[in-house]
Amino acid sequence: MYTSILVGLAVTLAAPAPKEPPKKESSIVGEWVGEKLVIGGKEMPPAKGLKGVRFTFTEDGKFTVQNESETPETGTYKVDPKKDPAEIDLVQPLGTKNGPTLGVYRIEGDTLTMCFAFTLAGPKAPPRPAKLESPADSDIMLMTFKRAKK
Repeated sequence: MYTSILVGLAVTLAAPAPKEPPKKESSIVGEWVGEKLVIGGKEMPPAKGLKGVRFTFTEDGKFTVQNESETPETGTYKVDPKKDPAEIDLVQPLGTKNGPTLGVYRIEGDTLTMCFAFTLAGPKAPPRPAKLESPADSDIMLMTFKRAKK
């Protein structure tokens, strides 16, 4: 009898611990309110920055971006959160003729940071930024948003 109790106890102690559930990644889905805009290493004043800009991302791959005083623009998006940094592609029907806008993003708590290269001329879209930064004298735009309060 003691042998079976000891064997049962040994098996119980040697069994692997239950795995913790995988961490749920924060989703870009939802409404985001503009906080800060940096272009070419220079922070833009609120009036010229993201004040009043709202991005809304839906689960079905669509987004809307709207400034308080302008007509909303819509499009589709695709994200790859497994990349480092995570990647985002925006396709706007009324936007660039150069193809999708390629960027990188990060979500930390209720903060969304997105980074895109831009150009006003040229036959194709600029390459995707490699980092979440806007170096001085670059054509890279770094935007910070807060998740909208419900």
